[in-house]
Amino acid sequence: MQMKESPCFSQSTCGKSRVQNAVFAGLLVGLLGLACIMEESAAADSPNILFIAVDDLRPSLGCYGDQHAITPNIDRLAARGRVFSRAYCQVAVCNPSRASLMTGLRPDTLGVWTLPIHFREAKPDAVTLPQWLRRFGYTAVSHGKIFHNPTPDPQSWSEPIRAAAEVAQGYPQGWRDKVRQAQNQLADNDWRKKSLRGPATAAPEIADSSLIDGARTQLVIEDLQRLGRADSPFFLAMGFIRPHLAWIAPKKYWDLYDPSTLPVITDGQVTPGTPPWALSDSYELTHYVDQIDFPKPWDSQRVSDENARHLMHGYYACVSFVDAQIGLILDTLEQTGLSEKTIVVLWSDHGWKLGEFNGWGKMSNYEIDTRVPLIISTPGMQHAGAVTDSLVELLDLFPTLCELTGIDIPEFAEGCSLVPILKDPQVSVKQAAYSQYYRKHEGREYMGYAMRTDSHRFVEWRDFATGEPAGSELYDHRQPEAESRNVLSNSSAQLLASLTESLLQSHPRRRLNMVPAVHSNPNTGRFPAAITFLNHTDLQLQVYPISPSGRRNRPRNLQPGEEATIQARIGGVFVVESSDGTIHQIHSPSWPEGRISIE
Repeated sequence: MQMKESPCFSQSTCGKSRVQNAVFAGLLVGLLGLACIMEESAAADSPNILFIAVDDLRPSLGCYGDQHAITPNIDRLAARGRVFSRAYCQVAVCNPSRASLMTGLRPDTLGVWTLPIHFREAKPDAVTLPQWLRRFGYTAVSHGKIFHNPTPDPQSWSEPIRAAAEVAQGYPQGWRDKVRQAQNQLADNDWRKKSLRGPATAAPEIADSSLIDGARTQLVIEDLQRLGRADSPFFLAMGFIRPHLAWIAPKKYWDLYDPSTLPVITDGQVTPGTPPWALSDSYELTHYVDQIDFPKPWDSQRVSDENARHLMHGYYACVSFVDAQIGLILDTLEQTGLSEKTIVVLWSDHGWKLGEFNGWGKMSNYEIDTRVPLIISTPGMQHAGAVTDSLVELLDLFPTLCELTGIDIPEFAEGCSLVPILKDPQVSVKQAAYSQYYRKHEGREYMGYAMRTDSHRFVEWRDFATGEPAGSELYDHRQPEAESRNVLSNSSAQLLASLTESLLQSHPRRRLNMVPAVHSNPNTGRFPAAITFLNHTDLQLQVYPISPSGRRNRPRNLQPGEEATIQARIGGVFVVESSDGTIHQIHSPSWPEGRISIE
């Protein structure tokens, strides 16, 4: 498709209007002043936003040309929206991908590249998409996995996140005994000795609402009905867990598929001539008791056709299960009359390998891991149902939703508004999409930067501590099975120089630091420093100890009126949060004993 360049093609001029940093500096202390009151009043005519995230969903959907996928509801959303055929995540793993999308910041700006680090510790002054929308009068409500599960970020939302009704795991009886038996046979130093999970798949004969995604769907339906009657517009987010492992879906969704017809890959090959750390090792499946010895991509042992077929069957069944839940939500949107004033966005945080490169899982810079489904439907959309080949990034959703709702695009947002593409699918707004991945290999740390242009994928791996180049990959997407051959050595010096220059403009070589801004100081004395927290609020509080590496450890719950003494040390750091998001404090004991009152 011949793409037309939008007037906002330059990254520096992306979007509709930008406001200075001073405008958002006071966001975290509330809505103050006449300007905010005026903005709240103006928001009454603004469109609602239904924001649907699906974990680990690759573009294996009918609307993306997958002839095997049974996804009628996502397909009908696509028929009334814009399908982005070349949308890319910024990091192919849950936490950093979602943190980047929700803050509008690239991973290097945010300082979040891995699973454990909460973006609030990495960049305490970050402002999320729902926080920004609330600034302009939106009610923001969340269900399921929008941020990474352990870091739901209560301060982003207008209401505390509601717990779903008690649900079933979906496993058959006796599965815990199998896990214990397998754990007993593991070596003492095996990381799964205490964390081994149940089977990777299950097909229970159970109602949809008895599983977590189905139960949360019912909450979303209730909220659509409730929020639709309110005066202010809403941002309603629903994050589906499936098709993330374990692949558990009611049996009726398994029955939709004949596994013998699925396109199983058992002869995938690791791309030769690439750095040994470029490909992920399929370790996700080894968390599960029936896949404990799942082979790595470079092992001589290969996954059997029977196992691969069963796993792929489970993946597709879960996709259809989630599709059915999305259908219920879309039905409610239409039945309540909200569809004519609601923007619907459907996205996934990253792709997933199902045998490609002899790998299973995400966590690499390849096309199969970084390319994601993205569908945006707006009321009265022009060219509804059209597919665009324009290169876009999940990072672009922040400014896009700002422009669609008629509010200011903040200066900090690093993406580009996709509104020109929503008006005309032939338009392009950027020359490249960027992804990256952090990797440890043989005691060294690397960051790989992937740049996807219209014709190529160029990856430069750098030493994490210095920024110096450590290896490169180049794939020509004008050729079939493009990423099965690294064409770096066969490409012209002019092409490599041009790609390198473009990558350096967006991601200059520099040293990176994994430790976030908020962390315990490992260099202080380890003298005991008992610290007492007193909860003088009427809310339950969570007190999180923060490690020297910046990880949140298990919280101490503090009920209203309760106090708790924690044996800390000088230089230790604690984050105190409330479930309604009104309290977010950072404390560090700098004296032998301290008492901290939370008012």
